Amino acid sequence: MINQFLRNIKLLQNVKQLVLGNPTADMDSCVGSILLAYHLTQLQIPTAPIINYNRESFKSHFETAELFDVNDLIFINEVDLYQYDLILYDHNDIKYTNNQIGCIDHHEDKGQQFSQFKKIEKVGSAVTLVAEYMQLEKNYKCKQEIGEIAQFIMKTILIDTFNFQQNQYQIRWVLKDKEIFDLCHSFYPQFDAKQEYQHLTDLKYDVKLNLQLSLKQQLLKDYKKFYTIGYSVIFIKLQDLMQKYPEDQLINEFNQFMIKEECKSLIIFFVHQQNDQIQRSMIIYGEYQQKILQQLTQLKFELQHSPISNSLLLKDIDNIYSRKIIEPLISQLFHN
Repeated sequence: MINQFLRNIKLLQNVKQLVLGNPTADMDSCVGSILLAYHLTQLQIPTAPIINYNRESFKSHFETAELFDVNDLIFINEVDLYQYDLILYDHNDIKYTNNQIGCIDHHEDKGQQFSQFKKIEKVGSAVTLVAEYMQLEKNYKCKQEIGEIAQFIMKTILIDTFNFQQNQYQIRWVLKDKEIFDLCHSFYPQFDAKQEYQHLTDLKYDVKLNLQLSLKQQLLKDYKKFYTIGYSVIFIKLQDLMQKYPEDQLINEFNQFMIKEECKSLIIFFVHQQNDQIQRSMIIYGEYQQKILQQLTQLKFELQHSPISNSLLLKDIDNIYSRKIIEPLISQLFHN
C-alpha cells in the first residue's frame, strides 16, 4: 500500500504540499516523511514526501534503501519547492522557502515559525510523533494497511532507540517511543523485534559495505553543519577506516571536505556495533579544538591519543552521546 502510494504520488497530480525530511535522509527522516504524506493524502490533502538527499547516493543508506524502490521516490533536486506549501519533518532549523506551513520534529527548537502548525517534542524517534499524529486506532481499520504502517514505524523506532537499550533511556528513547512501539506491535504481533533489529543493524554497521563507499561518501552520508562546525557520523571504527586510508590521505581528504563545506572544524563520530552494544568515539579536527573540548567537560569522555595529526580523539565512556546532544553544547560557543 505504501509503495503503491509512492508510485502514484510521484506524478504530483493535484499535489499542493510536500513533506521534506532532514538532510541526512536516515531511516527516521525517510519513513516519517513518507508516512506523514500518506496520512495527509488519506485525509484528502494530496501530499508528496521528498527525500532530502541526492538519488545517486541514497543507496549508501543500506538499511533504509532496502525498504523502498528508489524509482518510486522523489529527491529534493527533482522538484521546485517554491511551487508547494512545505512541511518540515525531523528538522526545524532550515528556511527553504517562504511557504513553510508546518513542522514535526524531535530536535532542539531553533525558533523558526510555521504558519499552520509546529510540533516539537524530545522523543527518541520523530516517527513516534508522526504515529501519534496519525491516530492509528481511530483512522486505520484495514488490517493489512495498519500492519504495513506498523512495521515501518517499529523498524524505525528500533533503529533510533537501539532496541530500547536501558542505558539509552532518556537519551535515545522515552516512554512515548515505547508506548507507540507497543501499540504498533499490537497491530502486527508477529513482528520479531530482536530479529528485525539484528538485521537492520547488520546492514547499517557492515564494515565491508561501508568501506566500499569513498571517504567523501562516508563523510556526507550522515552530515550536518551548524555555524562553521561540520558533524559527520561514520558507521565503522576509526581503526577500520585507517586500515584503508593512511593518515596523510585522511588529512588531505578532511581538508578538502572542509574547504568544500566551508567549515573550520570537523567533528567525526565513529559509531559501531560490538557484542550487540553500540560503541562511540569522536575525532575533533581543525580549529577551536580546545574551546570545543571545554564545552564538553560536563560529559564523560576519555581523551585518548589520536593517530591523526591536528586532532583530538575522545572515547565516549558510556556510549550515549550523539550529535543531538553534542551539537547544542558546541553551538553555545557561537551564541556567546
